[in-house]
Amino acid sequence: MKIGIIITFILAMFLLGCFENDKKQANTATDVSRDFIRATLDGNFKDAEALLLKDPQNIEIFESYKNYYTKLAVDKKQGYKNANIIINIFDNIDDSTTVIDYSNSFMHQSQKIRVLKKNNIWGVDFKYTSGDTSITK
Repeated sequence: MKIGIIITFILAMFLLGCFENDKKQANTATDVSRDFIRATLDGNFKDAEALLLKDPQNIEIFESYKNYYTKLAVDKKQGYKNANIIINIFDNIDDSTTVIDYSNSFMHQSQKIRVLKKNNIWGVDFKYTSGDTSITK
C-alpha cells in the first residue's frame, strides 16, 4: 500500500514537471529586450510576438520582418541562431522607457530597440527599431 502511494506521488511529480512552463516570465526591461532579441535571431516569432507591444503599427512592421526573415538563406538563418547578443549601450530613459543599442556576433551591426512599460508590463516598441525614434508613450 505504501509503495503504491510513493509510486503515485513520484509519477504525479514527474507529470507535473513535464507540463510546467520552464520559461520564466520576462518582467524587466532587460529580460524583455534580451528575450525578444534572442527570439528574433532564432526565428522564434511566436515568443518574440508575445513580447511585442500590441499596436497596429508594431504588428504590421513585425509581420514585414517575419516575411523578410523567412526568405533568408538557410546559412544566414543559422548564422543568426549561432550569434551572441552584444549590448553596446543600455539606457534607462525613465522608469518606463529603456533603449538598448546592441549588435550580434554574426552581423556586427549596431541596432536599437526600445522597451516600454505600459500597464505595468514591459513590451518591445518595434516601430522604434524600424525608424520611429520619437520617445512618445
